[in-house]
Formats: sequence, C-alpha cells, structure tokens
Amino acid sequence: MPLKGESTVMVRPYVVTAEQAHREHLHERARQARRRAALVLAADFGVDLDCHVIGAEGVVA
Repeated sequence: MPLKGESTVMVRPYVVTAEQAHREHLHERARQARRRAALVLAADFGVDLDCHVIGAEGVVA
C-alpha cells in the first residue's frame, strides 16, 4: 500500500536538529542564569556555599 502525501509531513532533519539545539541552548542559558542569581544572593547575604549545591534543586537526601 503506497503512502499518501497528505498523511505525512515533510520535515528536513537539519531543521529538527537546529530546533533541538536552540531549545538546549535556551535551557542551558536559563540554568546559568539561576546559578548566577544563586551566587549573587550568596554573596549579598553571606551564605556559605560549601554546604549548598547549586543546581541540585529537587534532590532528596
């Protein structure tokens, strides 16, 4: 049975790869911004970072 052209979507693989790379880049930038904010708050309030792990939110000890 041949495929119908209307039932499949034509997407170039490099477009999907570029979109995924862009999403990963945005996600990494957001993580860096959270880390940067944590460091600024730690410096402003004198929090000792030796007993805190930055970026480990949601981890249950």
